[in-house]
Amino acid sequence: MHMRKYIILLLSMCSPFYFAKAQSKLPEKNEIVWFFNSKTGIVLENGFSSFYNAYIKDAVKENWKITPYEFIKTDEFEKRMTDSSYSFLVLTNTHFERDKADADYNFINLLLGKKGVKNITEMPEMGSLPLSYTDNEDDDYSYKLSVMIEFLQSRAGLMKERPDFLSMRYLKYYNKNTPEIKLKTLWVLEKNLAPEINSLDKIRKTYPYEIKIVTEEELEDAIAKKKDYLFLHCVMPEEKGKEGWTFKMIFGIADGRLYYYNKHTISSKKPAGLLKSDLKKMTGKNKLF
Repeated sequence: MHMRKYIILLLSMCSPFYFAKAQSKLPEKNEIVWFFNSKTGIVLENGFSSFYNAYIKDAVKENWKITPYEFIKTDEFEKRMTDSSYSFLVLTNTHFERDKADADYNFINLLLGKKGVKNITEMPEMGSLPLSYTDNEDDDYSYKLSVMIEFLQSRAGLMKERPDFLSMRYLKYYNKNTPEIKLKTLWVLEKNLAPEINSLDKIRKTYPYEIKIVTEEELEDAIAKKKDYLFLHCVMPEEKGKEGWTFKMIFGIADGRLYYYNKHTISSKKPAGLLKSDLKKMTGKNKLF
């Protein structure tokens, strides 16, 4: 899988804890079994004001079904990370070796405790998703967390059913669902669209299926009511002209499925946001990968 350095930011008087770069570890068969027998610690941020904490609490209380759980702080996570009777849903600050822009991203990770691990990169990972650039506001993704943890739960279930199916370690595995996008209504935020497709008139020249440009308030309401739409989640910098990667994901609100995953390096030819080439992939005009 991709090479990363993880950082958990402790927003207290302590310095941040830095973990060495290492390859994300796919759990072994017996470790997958451990996960389903574990108690999951939902690790909360230490900040005094956090959209993440409020939304993850609500999302877990309403949607988490696969293991018993409890809400814990980062210091408790550090104590328990070597205990295989625990698993963890934790927000990390992630850095990629291959990212020439040297950007940092927020990821949500579902990890297993394991005896003898010295840092977070050694912990078996059941799944992870990019949420945002670390310098973006967390209210850009927090209201989407209920859908994302539904996805992580279904991913864990798939790993239990198919422990030898290694291709599912990559999120591109879920592009097998992409042909279904055009059968549903896709909701997008204008800010997540590249200039070449930032209006319905421009979009319809490439994508003739049901799509709606909505506000964040409309999308948050649809997610809260579990309406049967798809939505685009785009991880991109708020600051125009900033370099790095754009991660593009399309989720189902009602079913928590991932229908599309792609990423590109931001450049003058490929600005941040969903591109026309992504729309072509969704229609079948371009090969997925």
